[in-house]
Amino acid sequence: MKQLAISCLLISLSLAVFSQAPDPVFNDKVGHMESTNFLKKLNFREHDHAGDTDFLYQRMEWEINPSVKFIRGKVTTHFKAEKEEVASVTFDLHDSLTVDSVKHQSGNPVYLHAGNLLNIYLPKPLLKGETDSLSIYYHGVPHDSGFGSFVHSHHNGTPVLWTLSEPYGAMEWWPCKQSLMDKTDSTDIIVTTPEPYRTASNGILVSEKTFGSRRVMHWKHRYPIAAYLVAIAVTNYTDYTDFAEISSGKEFPVVHFVYPEYLDKIRPNTAVTLEAMRLFNSLFGDYPFSDEKYGHAQFGWGGGMEHQTMSFMGSFGFELIVHELAHQWFGNYVTLGSWKDIWLNEGFASYATGLAYEHLLDGFWWPRWKSMNVERIVSQPGGSVFVDDTTSVSRIFNGRLSYSKGAYLLHMLRWMLGDEIFFQAIRKYLSDPEVAYGFASHRKVEEHFEAAAGRSLRNFFDQWYYGEGFPIYSLWYNAGSKDSRLQVKVTQKTSHPSVPFFDIPVPLRVYGPGEGDSIDFRIEPEDLGKTIDLLVPFQVRKAVIDPDYWLIRKTDGITGVIAPGNRLPIRVSPNPFNDQITIDPPPGEEIKMVQVFDQLGRLVYSRVPEKNEIHPQLFPGMYILKIRTSDQILETKIIRQ
Repeated sequence: MKQLAISCLLISLSLAVFSQAPDPVFNDKVGHMESTNFLKKLNFREHDHAGDTDFLYQRMEWEINPSVKFIRGKVTTHFKAEKEEVASVTFDLHDSLTVDSVKHQSGNPVYLHAGNLLNIYLPKPLLKGETDSLSIYYHGVPHDSGFGSFVHSHHNGTPVLWTLSEPYGAMEWWPCKQSLMDKTDSTDIIVTTPEPYRTASNGILVSEKTFGSRRVMHWKHRYPIAAYLVAIAVTNYTDYTDFAEISSGKEFPVVHFVYPEYLDKIRPNTAVTLEAMRLFNSLFGDYPFSDEKYGHAQFGWGGGMEHQTMSFMGSFGFELIVHELAHQWFGNYVTLGSWKDIWLNEGFASYATGLAYEHLLDGFWWPRWKSMNVERIVSQPGGSVFVDDTTSVSRIFNGRLSYSKGAYLLHMLRWMLGDEIFFQAIRKYLSDPEVAYGFASHRKVEEHFEAAAGRSLRNFFDQWYYGEGFPIYSLWYNAGSKDSRLQVKVTQKTSHPSVPFFDIPVPLRVYGPGEGDSIDFRIEPEDLGKTIDLLVPFQVRKAVIDPDYWLIRKTDGITGVIAPGNRLPIRVSPNPFNDQITIDPPPGEEIKMVQVFDQLGRLVYSRVPEKNEIHPQLFPGMYILKIRTSDQILETKIIRQ
């Protein structure tokens, strides 16, 4: 699932910068506005008989009135025996729902509905490979687990009802196999509602008919689907359609079901879906459900949920749109095989969101995306990406670990392996027939990265996936002479005792005298703690660790010796000025204070600027500008025109 509804950090951006797209919103869980409400859901353990059968086809026929929290349904399931002597079929179904009857071709089989399990005893045991079918008739008010899996609400005075089942909520509103070991190969969803209302769901809409006061909509889906990704939303939707294409040039629809009162506001925002679709097609391979559709359905939540082929959206900002789209590859096409490996869904989709910031919106927000995620991850000293307690929904959907640290695990692999190997590994993983349209494990991903890299990565994953914490680096350097020799020493300590040493290469950047003069070095793990000599093509002005945020890390301190006269200057422009002065300090220096004095030495302006800009309200004339940074002080004359 994607984004959690929690406090947001809005980053201001003038409309003149990106008028073609909505401003991105960086949330405190990397835009994950989905899971604070999951924390209220019930705990769940997979039953012992989930592997007895393979669900081949399910036909869901539901009666829904969005003005009432109630469901009546018939679910027909075709299944195959996966073991010898399968005498019963077990469904997950909450006790709050009432089973009216069960129909089998030979009559009415005996069933027991208790403890949130529905056991149906077959008239004759099935041998391995044999198939059978049955229909379950049921009704009731679905269980309310906090925000709920089956929600009745309103928009603009109009009733709306939607479902959201991740991770353990499908059983709260329909009889299913709430398992991460079996996808239903094919589904039909047929929903009958009062005539004013329309239904959004998985797959393609094959018919929409009205019969007097009733409307019947039939959605057909012919791809394997996990139970938690099945969804419906019902209200007075209006819709519009765009068209995307895959590498062959074949087009497929991108369908948007939105509240009528939001149509004009939402429509311009969804255009980015096509841009992101082209990007992800090129990076990961073609959209995996292109024989049907992709789409959005608006619902009354603050975030979104990646239901297969139709994401449910509470808002339509850039980050939410691209994250939910990324889940169609990571989570839907290839689904995690255990909630302990939630990073296969959320870490990958979160990193795909970062890639969208890198490649779209002129790349403007990519540095901020990286720095904000690192800041979030290192805000606490411990925590692993691996989920050690899958009974805790709060642990599964931990934004700092499953989303941000999971995403950054991928970013660090990209740093280690290079773009060509990194993206080759992801494409091989997605196209692996053992996981395509099925389930994957963490080990499967690890194997594909190792195959692409041509070496073992077990130590990396032991440290960054299973281990906790992060490295804390210190840098000492000596550029005390004017020649091209630089001495550096990078040392490491760690934030958590589970990993005494992270053996990942460390990026180091050295700056020269000109504005564009810099050179990058890669300090290998075996050189940490040693004093090493580097050759640089210029006189050194400054050295910094990992300025592009390739690593999860903190920097404990940087101590440098610079040759006299080699310090980079603070740049001030324009001069003369009208209303604004831009101050450009050297890389790594922070502006501590800006003051302006008149010609009589009187202080007329003093501020700690939030950005590298000041707007002093001054009369025309000459002034003295004094700038104090973390490393130096500058005094210069300025002229107000």
